[in-house]
Amino acid sequence: MFTIERDAFAVMYALRKFRIFVLATEVTIFCDHNPLKYLRECTPKSGKSTRWALGLKEFNILWSYRPGNRNQAADCLSRLG
Repeated sequence: MFTIERDAFAVMYALRKFRIFVLATEVTIFCDHNPLKYLRECTPKSGKSTRWALGLKEFNILWSYRPGNRNQAADCLSRLG
């Protein structure tokens, strides 16, 4: 599984889990993977990415790129596995 697919799956999982809290609000997602924000802006190439892009459209998401050295919480979590 590619990095963009793993990150997109994590975002989709979290949004589905907390759907009742985030559905009517604007959600800011800080990620250290810049191509993830293009999932909403461009047409994905694979069928799986297309389904996730369609699933993300129901939420009001503001993508914010933060480099890995500035995003220490995500950097520590990604190093555990």
